[in-house]
Amino acid sequence: MVRTKKDSKNRRQTHEQFMRARIKEAAFKLMAEHGIENVSMRQIAEKVNVTKPVLYYYFKDKEDLCSAIINERARQFDDFFEREWEQSMGATQLLSVVLERHLEFFQNDPRNSKFIVRTIAYVLSNKRKGFKSTEKLGRLSELFSRASQKGEITPRGLPDFERLVRAVLLQIMLSAYVQLNAPEACWADEKCFYDKAAVNRLAKIITLGINEYYKRNEK
Repeated sequence: MVRTKKDSKNRRQTHEQFMRARIKEAAFKLMAEHGIENVSMRQIAEKVNVTKPVLYYYFKDKEDLCSAIINERARQFDDFFEREWEQSMGATQLLSVVLERHLEFFQNDPRNSKFIVRTIAYVLSNKRKGFKSTEKLGRLSELFSRASQKGEITPRGLPDFERLVRAVLLQIMLSAYVQLNAPEACWADEKCFYDKAAVNRLAKIITLGINEYYKRNEK
């Protein structure tokens, strides 16, 4: 069988995608467990069983690798929420799905919250601006803007709506981290933790609360 240049290119691209995925998964596990500052590129290379030059072929440094891990998960969330929006759900239902999805993400795998907590600690301790990300609220900002255009979220309240969503997502992540990794923490009681009923209730409170507030304060 004759192999064409196109076949060779496709095989190379497939191999590179496979290697990038292996490297990101290995780095994610190591960094979640030990912290970004305590993991070297050499350790990651050894985990994947490649040389450091091979590792640097795919990622220029740890920060580049962390950005790739963060952006990959952000894209996964974006694609999921876009599909949900295409089902013509309203703003409150979309927000419920958003909160539920994040709750599952952090509660189903302790490494997810550990990685984010360690990433934040690394940025703060090294006085860095943070890792480059392809998203702020990701595609959610666009989806919430569409909901606002449909009249489901008052346009004046959209910035506050997104602030509240960010705050709740951060709290979900932190509570999952405490529940799974530090249950002995002084504030670790049932009122601090989230479940499906709680996030669905918060979705209604946020949407209805924002709309009602700006309805009463229209000027």
